[in-house]
Amino acid sequence: MMKKLILLVTALTFLICSVASAAEFQPTKKVVLFYRVSDAILQSQNDAEDITKGQEEFEKELRKHYGKRFLVQDVKRNTYPPTSSPAFYQELIKPNQVPLMVQIELAGETTTSTNYQNAYGAQATGYAPAINVHLSEALPRANSKEFVNVDYGIKTYSSGTFALGMNIYAAQTDPRKNVKNSVRASFRDACKLNEQINKFVDPMGAEIEMARFSGNFEKMEELQAQKYAPALAEIERFTAWCNADETKKSFLQGLGMLSTIEQKLAYINQLKSMGYYK
Repeated sequence: MMKKLILLVTALTFLICSVASAAEFQPTKKVVLFYRVSDAILQSQNDAEDITKGQEEFEKELRKHYGKRFLVQDVKRNTYPPTSSPAFYQELIKPNQVPLMVQIELAGETTTSTNYQNAYGAQATGYAPAINVHLSEALPRANSKEFVNVDYGIKTYSSGTFALGMNIYAAQTDPRKNVKNSVRASFRDACKLNEQINKFVDPMGAEIEMARFSGNFEKMEELQAQKYAPALAEIERFTAWCNADETKKSFLQGLGMLSTIEQKLAYINQLKSMGYYK
């Protein structure tokens, strides 16, 4: 009994310390957030599909969530050319501020499934509409000549299903609300610190995640290069292989839907095992 109590206290202590690490984080980087989205995303923010009102609502949500990582001093819709340099954006803001680029794209619609089983063993599957969202962020390098990009890949979001007896229903079927909820979920997730990374087992992984969360993208890039050098080289080789042949470029679509280096490497290794790639 005493052993179980000690294990419980240890687990709770670890949980409390883990939560505190995120709660105690204090943003220091002053940013002006420039976001690039389609009109459709802004229209989805309200029943009237009013773009002006939707922009106000959307910017409020961006400020709320990104405020967990940065000192967000202003939020602006980015309508400037995608090739604009950090120096260009710096001219639009104060010297002590940094331009933070956030780009959110809708990447198609799909469905998700959930399996149910009742007490008698009868099984059924429910399906719900889902939205694919592609989120990326960028901050200037120290030399201010180019941006460091963090690409979260294409992620799928759905409100899921619920069961009443053996009848299964989609929790949300309104296309507008599905887009609104999915887009907001994408940057809500990006503004969470992944505390599942055990800093004692994977100290560099924890350091990479904190660098991402705090907006130190250059440090994150350097640490990733150290930790994942062989994997990054393999991903680069695979990308070049795909781009060299029109018939193989479709493989890049699957790669682009993955957000972590581990997932991308597993995808490439799967293609190897299937004989598509050597």
